[in-house]
Amino acid sequence: IGEQADFERAQWALASGDFRSAADQFAAFVQTYPGGPLTAQSHLKRGEALEQLGETTDAARAFLEAFSANPSGDVAPRALFKLGANLGALGQTVDACTTLAEVGVRFPSAPAVHEANAAMRKLGCQ
Repeated sequence: IGEQADFERAQWALASGDFRSAADQFAAFVQTYPGGPLTAQSHLKRGEALEQLGETTDAARAFLEAFSANPSGDVAPRALFKLGANLGALGQTVDACTTLAEVGVRFPSAPAVHEANAAMRKLGCQ
């Protein structure tokens, strides 16, 4: 019950635009409940909060952690897309293109494929 309540509290902070609090709460969540069923989702949400704060490098790391926590889970396609998009924002175009291409390879039917393809076009990926 505490795990779900902590997750919902962090999610509420994110939804209400309190990005610093959300990032901090999601970071605390994954330390308190490592390897739990909401770990990958918490990393993803933390990345989204950091992205809103303009902390692109830390956001990219959070998205990588989200993907690594469960590379075949429900949040994996979105985490991989967000990782690639943030790598692109950091000017790491080659890595961004490779990562974004992986979204379609690993998860061909995921909605994130369309976003990844759009990001690849924007970056000029081959």
